[in-house]
Amino acid sequence: MKNTGFTLIELVVVIVILGILSAVALPKYINLSSDARIQAVTQLKVSVKAANDLLFLKSHMPSYSTRPVSGRLDLIDIDMNHDGSFDVFGVNSVDIRLKWRYIDNTDILKRIDISDDFSSEEQGIDYTYIGYDLNNDGQVRSDNCYFKYTQAQSDSISAAYEVVTTGC
Repeated sequence: MKNTGFTLIELVVVIVILGILSAVALPKYINLSSDARIQAVTQLKVSVKAANDLLFLKSHMPSYSTRPVSGRLDLIDIDMNHDGSFDVFGVNSVDIRLKWRYIDNTDILKRIDISDDFSSEEQGIDYTYIGYDLNNDGQVRSDNCYFKYTQAQSDSISAAYEVVTTGC
């Protein structure tokens, strides 16, 4: 009776082929998490820009009551729920204060829903960074995987949006 089975050479060839396939396919799967982080950060930019575009338009519509902030040409309040009050500092309030008719950088996190996977960091009064704190040092910028929001600087310089993904 003759034993049938695989020879040692056949087994080695199969192992080599599997090794080559895994070496080619593994980097593709590793990049999936990086690609997912890049897409998530890019989506943050799209969400904030869409919110800003909507609020900018609402601030010009006569159906929404607006009120300038006393002593500040750059700030206006919008009564978003049409209740006649401008409760822009209430925890659950939908009313909003805009700077040059765009979201103030300190209000971004109040106006969009983000995952707990994201962290935020503010730099001065003009910049907010929302992204991944991959090394858990409490800073988003050091990981280079974030969305940067620059609030409007004047009536002619609107809000700016930047995505940095070199560290994702």
